[in-house]
Amino acid sequence: MPARKKAPAQVISLDAFGSAKNYWICWVSSPLSHLSFANRLQQHLGLPCAYIGDITLDDVHPKLAFPMYFATFNQDYDATVVVLANHVTAPMDLSTAKQNPLLGGLLFEDDYYLFNSQGLKKIDFTPPQADYLLLLSADKQADITDYTEQLPLIPNIKVLCQNTPQLIAESQKKSKQVLDFLQYLFYESEAAVKEFRQRKLCRKLHQKMSVAEANYAHLRFPVESNRTITSSLLRREDY
Repeated sequence: MPARKKAPAQVISLDAFGSAKNYWICWVSSPLSHLSFANRLQQHLGLPCAYIGDITLDDVHPKLAFPMYFATFNQDYDATVVVLANHVTAPMDLSTAKQNPLLGGLLFEDDYYLFNSQGLKKIDFTPPQADYLLLLSADKQADITDYTEQLPLIPNIKVLCQNTPQLIAESQKKSKQVLDFLQYLFYESEAAVKEFRQRKLCRKLHQKMSVAEANYAHLRFPVESNRTITSSLLRREDY
């Protein structure tokens, strides 16, 4: 009799979510396009707001991409806010696949939502019709309320829902699914912020992130050729 295969261990990533950082999220409605909304946020906070890429849903459609922007409140405490579009225009083949052929062709373009209660959506969620998500994260040492109080004051927006990811998920029917997806959004946006900062730093240093051994005098020990400069002075915005 062949030996039974041991079932693979299940790793529950949600257990560690929020243990190292504080997270807060807000759903808002606004008539502004994502670029104009990011500019409005920049003007309101008085902080640079940069485009950092897209959240993609390859499991739904390869052309679904939700743009992200970010601003840094305090880099020492890694306090950042990410603006994430909650909906984009759905590709035509995705829309037609969801239509009833007896009703004829499409008269209008459909939107695909990350969170919504109806239509094309990734996660069933109330309240509906949010245009943007504001994802705020900061180290545990920071008082996150210093930042959460500023974001709902952005002019010409309507706050639909705001709280920690855990409490938001508990208010929804499929809480595990909601929290799992929120964790994905936070981790993906944090990775995008980190990559953006690294690219920006590389440009400042003309793509030279290390100092060759020839630049050191009277070395007692050899220097690794791939040694990376880590000085905190490189993060100063006036450089």
